Amino acid sequence: MKILSASPALQPIPTNIITGFLGAGKTTAILSLLSRRPEGETWAVLVNEFGEVGIDGSLLAATESEQGGVFIREVPGGCMCCTSGLPMQVALNQLIARARPDRLLIEPTGLGHPREILETLSATHYHQVLELQATLTLVDARNLRDSRYTEHDIFNQQLQVADMIVASKTDLYGDDDLQRLKSYLATLGLGDTPLTAVSSGDLDPTWLIAPRRKPALASLAVQQPSGAGMLQPLPVSRELPASGYQRFDSAGEGLVSSGWLFDASFVFDYQRLYSLLLGVEAMRLKAIFITDQGVMGFNRVDDVLTSMSLGDTADSRVEVIGNDRDAWLQLEQDLLDCRLE
Repeated sequence: MKILSASPALQPIPTNIITGFLGAGKTTAILSLLSRRPEGETWAVLVNEFGEVGIDGSLLAATESEQGGVFIREVPGGCMCCTSGLPMQVALNQLIARARPDRLLIEPTGLGHPREILETLSATHYHQVLELQATLTLVDARNLRDSRYTEHDIFNQQLQVADMIVASKTDLYGDDDLQRLKSYLATLGLGDTPLTAVSSGDLDPTWLIAPRRKPALASLAVQQPSGAGMLQPLPVSRELPASGYQRFDSAGEGLVSSGWLFDASFVFDYQRLYSLLLGVEAMRLKAIFITDQGVMGFNRVDDVLTSMSLGDTADSRVEVIGNDRDAWLQLEQDLLDCRLE
């Protein structure tokens, strides 16, 4: 595969990884950064998701405007670093060629391996193309009470690679949540990593140029994912069957996901849909639906469901991530029951 190279007249592109576990608020933070980018600059975002359907790319695409200087490229179907980083490199090269950005933001899936992504971006053939700057790791300190997070290798690796750790959603914290995070970082030997706190994903763009700590990647505890534990992307066709909808299942890193695509001709009852999504048993849920109240985006984490109005979408889609698919056995039929005839 041909790797893009910078011409002598071009400078390497400042590049940041914005990482964090499921529900940490990465997409909200990136939207905040995009809204505050310097006037006249072109920024690009490469976003990856755990499952096959892909929601974040569509949410971010609502802000994309070639004249406005924002370009989005999505890598669906699991970890960017799988297959020796080939899916990420292809998408990255295409995005750079199209956007020629002044800054590149990379959002791995919440279950992605940041170590392998950093290694890929640090390869010799990218030295003249990319200038790796600060890696920001978002973490919701409330999740430290849950062993599914603290005992997950990826959760801890995301903290280990950070040049700056951002405690997100602090407006929802209890009195001791931030101190619990500080203590947890100390147990990982990360007490000296810069730590800041935000609410509503309000990242300061100056943090993107914070000093790099340059951790020794080889010293990180997480091993290269094996074929047995790695998400295997499916050969997904976006041509929907005659029914007008299709389901896609994926698995990896101890979790499973299910996603559905619905043809744009399907219009859903917003109120019934909201009630349904509020009750789904899953660690994570994201969706975009064409409803009787317009195109709506849904985001559910920590049993809290929020919705937002979006401009347009080519289809309706939903993805849930959790430990057991049996928890949403009836979801497909329930979604169809929310359709307006």
